[in-house]
Amino acid sequence: MLAAEADRMPPARVPEDLWLRGRRRHQRRIGGAVAAVLAVALALPSMLVLAAGPSPVAEAPADAAVPARVYDPLPWQAPVAQSPRGRAAVLLSGSGNGLGGHDWPWTYGSKIAAVGRDGSYRMLRYADTYLQVGQQVRLSPDGRYVVGPDSVEDLVVLRQVPGRLSVVDLTTGRARHFERLPADVPVAWRPDSAALVLWRQPERPLNENEVTPPFDGNEGKHGYAGGSLWLLDLATGGSRKVLDLGAAVFDPINSVAFTPDGRHLAVQLDRTLVLVNAADGSSRALATLGAGQRLAGTGAFTADGSRLAVLELDGCAVACTSAARNQRQWRLVTLDAGTGRAGPDGGFDRVPGAAVRVVGWQRDGTAVVVAYQDEHNPHYDRDPSIDPPAGYRTVSKADLLAVRPGGGTTQLIRPEYVFIWDIDVAHDLVVDGRFGGPSPAPAAFPAARWLYWLVLTPTTGLLLLVAAVVWWWRRVRRRRPAR
Repeated sequence: MLAAEADRMPPARVPEDLWLRGRRRHQRRIGGAVAAVLAVALALPSMLVLAAGPSPVAEAPADAAVPARVYDPLPWQAPVAQSPRGRAAVLLSGSGNGLGGHDWPWTYGSKIAAVGRDGSYRMLRYADTYLQVGQQVRLSPDGRYVVGPDSVEDLVVLRQVPGRLSVVDLTTGRARHFERLPADVPVAWRPDSAALVLWRQPERPLNENEVTPPFDGNEGKHGYAGGSLWLLDLATGGSRKVLDLGAAVFDPINSVAFTPDGRHLAVQLDRTLVLVNAADGSSRALATLGAGQRLAGTGAFTADGSRLAVLELDGCAVACTSAARNQRQWRLVTLDAGTGRAGPDGGFDRVPGAAVRVVGWQRDGTAVVVAYQDEHNPHYDRDPSIDPPAGYRTVSKADLLAVRPGGGTTQLIRPEYVFIWDIDVAHDLVVDGRFGGPSPAPAAFPAARWLYWLVLTPTTGLLLLVAAVVWWWRRVRRRRPAR
């Protein structure tokens, strides 16, 4: 009955290319699925970057303080430009997985950690190699700006052009680039963070390894003598000369300090300490320093501006090896800021170290200093060191210390599994004595964009490989019945 009924039914009309149509539809479905997977894989890194940063800038907590501990940033820590986190408490330079840099092409020459007042870690990356904070890179007194070479977020590929600097706003992540400056070595911020002093170095040595730093024994004037000081106004971008150094030996790290009101700056020229009016450039001699004395650094003036600090060396002063430098003791002496006369002995402990600089004073009279220890290697200790005692070639560690009047020295920041070459601290936190704050470890995210692309590349390649294998296998299966 079924057969008879089937004979009476009209035959179905089947197109001649029905099989080809089905094959094409199947291929379109496979292609669409592969395209969708690839689209998701390509969009995922961008989606993660957008989700992770730039994050809203966190306001500094009212009880912001310098962290009690610091860590080595993660190798993929997000840069300031990608994810700003507001004003910094501390800048760190050194070596490790996250700090330091390389002089290889297409790498970052220097990586510096900006530790925010909320405990976050963000990176400042430069093409210039082996930069140190508190020296070539400086944090503004309010912790908002960082001045450094113009190669911020550049890779080691181009020769740097003199007369250029960058100032990075840590609250926005944007960098302002200054070109054709008459001077390009930053030496001190004005206390209001609106201007900074630059040094015009008259000559640059062809071989910096042959230059002995000033005021460190066996000193040479080549590369560290003469030039002029200029004041750069951030708002206008204009520069004006404030002091001609003549032929005097000048140390760009320790030899300039602003008064707390920003109207004057103390400058050491050879052994003469002069007080310069920042408005008109007029100057007067304040004191003549002894052979073992030097201005204590950018934070030399006390919080009330009545005194300024001088460091007095006890130890090796001429032709010193790194081991001999490490045996030095530094005595903190204060002078009257108006007359230059020696003040009463404050009873400060002597500070050991190859070099020392004062970053500021707390209101209670405690001096906050950075003390350096040089690398001790018997092979290199055969001859006197010609490298700066606070330079990257020689420093093995840098400690931030509180030296109290009447005696007592305390380490303010403890490094955790990280080698610190130099430390710079926001001056407002120093004056208020805000130390020992929370110390969270660096967060894994947000990460630098290169990490997302590093994950994307093998993922995309694997998906393409899988798609190619599936396509090839289906073609092989279709050919088998035909044979």
